[in-house]
This record gives sequence, C-alpha cells and structure tokens, in this order.
Amino acid sequence: MWKKSLWMGFLSAIFVAASVFILIQLHGTYPKVNQGATPTIFIHGYRGTDRSLHGMIRRFDQKYDWATDALTVKVSPTGDISVKGTYPNDKDNPLINVVFADNRATVTQQSLWTKKVLRYLEDTYKVTKFNAVGHSMGGGAWVSYLASYANKPNYPEVQKIVFLAVPFYPEEYVNGDQEVDLDNASMIHTKFAKQMEDRLTSSTQILIIGGNLEDGSNSDGEVKIDSVMYGKKLFTNQEVEAHTLTGPTAKHSNMHELPVVDNYVAKFLWGFKE
Repeated sequence: MWKKSLWMGFLSAIFVAASVFILIQLHGTYPKVNQGATPTIFIHGYRGTDRSLHGMIRRFDQKYDWATDALTVKVSPTGDISVKGTYPNDKDNPLINVVFADNRATVTQQSLWTKKVLRYLEDTYKVTKFNAVGHSMGGGAWVSYLASYANKPNYPEVQKIVFLAVPFYPEEYVNGDQEVDLDNASMIHTKFAKQMEDRLTSSTQILIIGGNLEDGSNSDGEVKIDSVMYGKKLFTNQEVEAHTLTGPTAKHSNMHELPVVDNYVAKFLWGFKE
C-alpha cells in the first residue's frame, strides 16, 4: 500500500511540475521596462480601424505588463473627437489609440486631425510631451503633422517616433495609397528633408522598421524597403535606429503583430531594466 501511495505522490509531483512549466511557457516571463508618464500615441494605416494597432497595445498592457491601454480617441469625418477609456495619473506608460472614422482620407487631412487630437490631449489631460507610433500611412500622417506643426507653442513636444512599414518617398502620398511618378521628385525629397530638419529638434529619436519578403519584390508586399529606409536620409538631424525584417513573416499587415517588433519598440520607447 505504501508503495502505491509513494508512486501516486510521485506522479502528483510530476503533474504539478509539468503544469507549472506549461503555465510559464504559455504566459512567459518578460523583461521589465522603465515606467514614465509620457504617453505613446498610435495612428493606424490606410483603411485601418480601431483594431489595427490595438493588438500591439493590448500585448504591451496585458501580455508584457509594459504599459497601460489608456485611451481610444476617435475622430469623425467632420473632425469631432470622442474618447473611450481612462487616462492614468501615475507613471505607467499610457498608450493612446487614435482612430480616423474616414480611414481613406488624405495624409494632409489626417495631419489636421492629428493636430486637433494633440491640442485636445494637452487641454484635457495636460499632455506636454509624447511618443508616436505610426503604421504605413499612419506614419505618413505623423510626418505630415511634424513637417507643419512640430514643436510649435501650445502643442505637445514629440520625444520619440516609431515608423512601422512606412513609405517615406513623398510621391507615394500624392494620390491616396497609390504611388505616382513625379518629374520633380528629387526636389520634393530635398524640401521634405529640410522641413524635418527645421521642425524637429536634434534630441528627437527615430525608430524605423521595414520588411522584405525576399521574394523578388524588394518589399513587404505593399511598400518597397527602399522607400522605408529612405527615412534614414529624411531625418538627417536626429538619431535614427533602423531594422529590416526578412522572410515570409515580414509582410506589411503583419508588421505590428511580430514579437521581434514588440521588443524593438519597447526597448526603444522605454528601455529594458537590467
């Protein structure tokens, strides 16, 4: 009898140990990041929705415990702002998801809405500094906003900017999401870079992440990697970190769903603790 009890106890111990191991594998153990009060504001790409970047936001909050899913700010086609969520008072890396109801609007229009959102955040929540994340055309909205309004009085100051699969050739934004050929493209590139140099402080930090499927397209399936990495020439007065992901997982719509991207972004925005 005692041998049977010993054997059952042994099996129970193995079961408990295996269960703990499985739980650890499922939930993972992740590095800690530095906490702060500076919010990070996300803008989705062309035809994006509130779900486009919320997966990343939710992982940062619930999976990794790196930040707080604070607000969803929706902008109507007429520019009216509605907000869902609670803005935290303590230092826990608040995240703000900006969603345009008219998700096919021009970059110029989106930059005007972005300006209105930032004005609202400063007036309502006393946001004076922020980090930015943009995917695809959402990065274009950030570039357009920064070229016109960055570091102007009475607007929050941008600290760090993350560009995920963002095309930086200006001609790619002339006609919505359709790339066009311009005879004066070189001149536009030069003017664009000069605007960034004049508007952004040298202390602003830039992270650029692009994808190359390595299938002969030299792209992530939608955006040429050359256009993405052109950002290194655009931001000549800032510290720029750039990464190219390769292989079949590095497709355009997957860029904000990859664990390696999560780690790049978290390390850049907040830094991992030792």
